[in-house]
Amino acid sequence: MDREYIQNLRYKLQKRVRRVNSSEYQVFHYVLKQFWGFLQDQPLLVGIMESLEAHSHLVESDVARIFDSRDAIVFNSELENAVACFLVLRRCVESDNDHAEIDVAHNYSHESKYNEILESFKDIFVEPFYDYLDEYLDDSSLLLSLLIKYKHKCEWFQRESLLTTWESDTRRGEKKLAMHLYEYLYDQGINFSIEPASASGEADAVSSQQGEEPLIADVKIFNPERSKGKDYIAKGFRQVYDYTLDYNEPVGYLVIFKTCEEGLKFSLPDAAYNTPFVKHNNKTIFFLVVDIHEYEASASKRGKLQFVEFTEDDLADEFSK
Repeated sequence: MDREYIQNLRYKLQKRVRRVNSSEYQVFHYVLKQFWGFLQDQPLLVGIMESLEAHSHLVESDVARIFDSRDAIVFNSELENAVACFLVLRRCVESDNDHAEIDVAHNYSHESKYNEILESFKDIFVEPFYDYLDEYLDDSSLLLSLLIKYKHKCEWFQRESLLTTWESDTRRGEKKLAMHLYEYLYDQGINFSIEPASASGEADAVSSQQGEEPLIADVKIFNPERSKGKDYIAKGFRQVYDYTLDYNEPVGYLVIFKTCEEGLKFSLPDAAYNTPFVKHNNKTIFFLVVDIHEYEASASKRGKLQFVEFTEDDLADEFSK
């Protein structure tokens, strides 16, 4: 991972957390909202938060008690505590109550002055959440963060060249795009090993990996006119899910290169920010769409975009085949 980029992001994060922690109760709610807006503008931090969102089921009921029953809930594991901090902060930010944070902190503090009560909120929720973000900025296992950055890089700077890669050899284009993804991840410091491709070029980049930490990320093309439509993507989801079982990994990623004008719409119960995901049998599969189609008209002149919709039932049907 780009060390200079990480160092700069860490510095920006520190500055904003310092501002949050130095704010008094009169403005704290609004400063926290600004801090949250900063986080949502940083792809790596969004990736970390989406990873936390994927584990929200671990603490959702306890977080609800913090707000609804005014219980002072504590969490035993670092992961559960980080997820809880994320959910509490997000709920406070989304609240119209200017003193939402003070109301939560009342559960944990016996102080009477607002600023002193607020210190408990900072200690219990803000600081642990910041520590988690800061520590995981250097964790190469945070694949989702890098995939979001990869999506932006492809769509902003490499759309034409990647589309040419696909169109010049549609039989092997998907494999070539997969290798482009794996090369990027390798350059970012993700450690994995792939055996040399077979002479036929059909070796699978996930199943051919060696090592203790396999990369459970696979690539599929979306282009219904080329027989790579809804059923093809659903089969890709099942393939990634099977990989998570084979390698005993909790999370997998399906990266979908969209090479046509038709869009994909994931109508799923779970979605973190802009990255939808499905939970099945304690496995979480993320769907990341990389749009490399070259549009003839600008976005304002394209008219209504046609979508292929994916529901949880559509994906679940793959398990009955």
